Amino acid sequence: MESLGTHDLEAGMRPSRASAFIPVMAITVALLFVFNSAGLVRWTQNLPPGQLGTALSDAANVWHDAMTWAGPARLFEVLKETIGVELR
Repeated sequence: MESLGTHDLEAGMRPSRASAFIPVMAITVALLFVFNSAGLVRWTQNLPPGQLGTALSDAANVWHDAMTWAGPARLFEVLKETIGVELR
């Protein structure tokens, strides 16, 4: 593969994909929050004790209840059981 030259940059080509990292990570985290809300609850339960940890744990439980009610958390659990993957 050739290096990008001035002509390519002027045509709108980007020299790297590094600028796409932040949006990709944000989308990934959002999908995990929606589909793996039980993992979020487990993560908050392992935080050090304190007001912030308690508040985050309570919020994670409320979020998980909402995702279970709405369906994505149940869908994720069924998918995990179907393919036999255990996430810790």
